[in-house]
Amino acid sequence: MSEKVQFFDILANINTQFGIVKFMTRPWNPKPTLTMDRYYTPEELKKIVVRSTYIDSFIEAESIRRGIRKEALVMEVKAHLEEMGLDKKMHMTRWLGIVSLNIASMMKIGIFVNEPTILKFKEQMGKNPVLFLPTHRSYADFCVLTYICYHYDIELPAVAAGMDFSSMAIVGQRMRETGAFFIRRSIVGDPIYAATLKQYVRTLVAKHCAPIEFFVEGTRSRSNKSLMPKYGILSMSLVPYFAGEVPDITIVPVNLSYDRIVEQTLFAYEHIGVPKPKETTGGLLKALRSLNDHFGYIYVNFGTEISLKEYLGNRNLVTSETLKPVSLQQLTPEQQSQVQDVAHEVVSLQQNIVVATISNLLALVLMDCLIRNEALDFERFLKEVEWMVRVLNGLGATVYEKDVKKSLQRILMVHHQMVSMDRERRLRLVAGDLMEVSMEVKAKMKGHILNAETMANAVPIIQLQMYINPVLHYIVPPALVYVIVKRGIISREELATDYHLLRKLLKHEFFHIDRTEKDIFNNAIEYCIRNNVIVKHENALTVGDAEKLQFLLKWSVLPALTTLMVCQDVMIERRRCEDKQVLKLIQQRVEASGLHPYCLSLEATANCLQGLVLAGALIRHKKEKEVLFELVPATMDNCRQLISSVLPDMKVPFGRDNAVLMYNMRVSCRL
Repeated sequence: MSEKVQFFDILANINTQFGIVKFMTRPWNPKPTLTMDRYYTPEELKKIVVRSTYIDSFIEAESIRRGIRKEALVMEVKAHLEEMGLDKKMHMTRWLGIVSLNIASMMKIGIFVNEPTILKFKEQMGKNPVLFLPTHRSYADFCVLTYICYHYDIELPAVAAGMDFSSMAIVGQRMRETGAFFIRRSIVGDPIYAATLKQYVRTLVAKHCAPIEFFVEGTRSRSNKSLMPKYGILSMSLVPYFAGEVPDITIVPVNLSYDRIVEQTLFAYEHIGVPKPKETTGGLLKALRSLNDHFGYIYVNFGTEISLKEYLGNRNLVTSETLKPVSLQQLTPEQQSQVQDVAHEVVSLQQNIVVATISNLLALVLMDCLIRNEALDFERFLKEVEWMVRVLNGLGATVYEKDVKKSLQRILMVHHQMVSMDRERRLRLVAGDLMEVSMEVKAKMKGHILNAETMANAVPIIQLQMYINPVLHYIVPPALVYVIVKRGIISREELATDYHLLRKLLKHEFFHIDRTEKDIFNNAIEYCIRNNVIVKHENALTVGDAEKLQFLLKWSVLPALTTLMVCQDVMIERRRCEDKQVLKLIQQRVEASGLHPYCLSLEATANCLQGLVLAGALIRHKKEKEVLFELVPATMDNCRQLISSVLPDMKVPFGRDNAVLMYNMRVSCRL
């Protein structure tokens, strides 16, 4: 069952102009996460990097290799440090805090924090470096955790940010002055930059008294669910432990759940191939105009911290690197593998502390109505939401809703642009306006050029799916068990074989770690038996009669399995295809076939192609400027046979014939 978690709205008592100013100008004496004999300023940290034995030896080797004087390379290092380095100006933190809290008040936001956990963590910190590893769902993530640290008198984190922000007029410098350090998207081809970044991150972890914050997923999740982790910054951050510079490193997984994501419409368009707009100060100011609206609550759940020392145990205490001076030690291949294990563990723990919000419940029930092609009035819809709470609780999810009726009324105001109540008080999904796509945007689109009505139908359904995705890791395992058993009576061994192949094919779409798969599979079977989704029949399993729950499980995996099937069909026809071309062909086929609109998602398609590579049905060839997929016929045939046997046969009209969609088909604007 789900664990009872206590959340407190930390903005509740300060959301007045006087309260905000008073709170942000109060005396502030934060507790450092790492207690040291001496605390270094941002400029001193840069000097430590420049004078380090590692940088000195690297410059020596690079000077010989490139035939350049060492002094010139030292200047390169200093220039890179100026580009990436953080700063700390408390007056700027207070000023930005006042601005941010006023914007939060305008957006009618509440920030609900799992307070007992963070207070317990605060008591224990001080002995070793701390890494905050939050989920990344919105640009708002940057502000939320920094404010929470200010609120609870914890030293403000050093936050890793993309270099795009550094170039934003005014904004980039203000971010730097409140603790952001900036990283290029790629370090390939610039060894001096790569070495400087590695040493700077290492120095921050070992010698900075503040926590280090970065997003292990590497980018915002446009789908609002867990992504496969990236290992770069994490590997740099763990070097001080492996080299013996620090006795331990504490890793704190954090999950941020949003009632309404500010970028939800942009994300939906990115899914279908419309390019992301460039981050600019002008774009930010323009976006601020649309923030005078209800955006609901943000739930911040801190997970149980990981002691790196305890997690790794006594593995790899002595390696070939141990004989080198501490400052020259780098990760061995085995340690790099351990870094990957840690990254996967963090993402899994982030999933375990997801808070199922009223937005997730609304989306689940509304999608259920959409698939059934039946619009429900408010009272019936409320009963379905209450049933969905029981389902998620039964699956082990944390559902934080004290008064479901009031929460549903509140969330309808938050999502008024997406969900509307008609004259019969039926809740309906608002279809998008027809969009004229300019030739400029068409030239930049990453996928097939969809027609206007397809986009109008797809965007709201993709947005709806985005609020279902955060809880799918609870639903998918029993759903896969059900769709396999639904084919006919089956032994537990046969079920396990097909289940694990499906999980492999969908690993990039529904992240999981292999270490826990046996327990997840067994728990899924027990859940299905306990709820009569499947029943034991002698020494085998067959379907039960829990039709309502079976229907939910069936449609929850419909988009992923359908996308997988289309990927297989296209690759069987093409046999060998460049990745950009195959994405367009798959989108084109989905549009022509009238399939679930989420199957138009380029992210979901790419995930399914990666799953086919993982299962050995495709071979991925990477060349300088392109990626090619090549068919492995025998393996693909086996995978396709499995998918076709479990794919739910659900004929759903995702257009004007659907009773849940509410249309206002007018050309309102241009993309």
